[in-house]
Amino acid sequence: MAPRLALALAAPLVLVIAACASTPPAPTATPVALRPVAQAPAPTPVPLPSMSFEPAPSLPDEGNVDGLVYPGLTIEEPDANTLRVRLDDPSAKAWRVVVAGTGDLAEDRFEIEVETGDVAPAITATEVRNGQSVSEMDLSGFFDGTAAAGGCHGTLAVCLDSDGFRLPRNGDGRFALRLSVADAQGPLTITGSTAGWPGEPFVLGPWVATEPFTWTRS
Repeated sequence: MAPRLALALAAPLVLVIAACASTPPAPTATPVALRPVAQAPAPTPVPLPSMSFEPAPSLPDEGNVDGLVYPGLTIEEPDANTLRVRLDDPSAKAWRVVVAGTGDLAEDRFEIEVETGDVAPAITATEVRNGQSVSEMDLSGFFDGTAAAGGCHGTLAVCLDSDGFRLPRNGDGRFALRLSVADAQGPLTITGSTAGWPGEPFVLGPWVATEPFTWTRS
């Protein structure tokens, strides 16, 4: 373990909790098991091996010194090749996690977005390179098994799969996903944001973002 992580909690390793925008606390829920995907040049469907892990224990809200605030972003690193990302906001109707490059890759990012629907949530993963969208993966078939298997960002080498999601349920407002960073070199920044329906249903209001978290390989 690198020295910069020595003061963090015991396994699973808690790296950061960032948050902004106040709202009442959300009930605790347990994340589902996620699994990594094989490397691919772009977010195109790929076959994935099965892999499970024990749910993470409840985490102290270390980042919210003035009480629980939303949206709240939690990053865990259960091992050197995996990141677990959790975004909480009980009042949200849409959740977005953005993994972005730095330096020469500052204009490259992987955007994973979930929006509440009248039947099932819409889930998309968009690959952006040099500030331009180059590919979009529709993962909306998460519930019925028709979603794309998953894929990887071609330059950031960050991968996800359709089995790697924990969607908001029972009003808890918690979206979680698992990212494979086995081939990622970093540094990468991870930011969460949420939006609600302040006016009409299905019309999103402004997005509220957390502070970005910078991940570097240990």
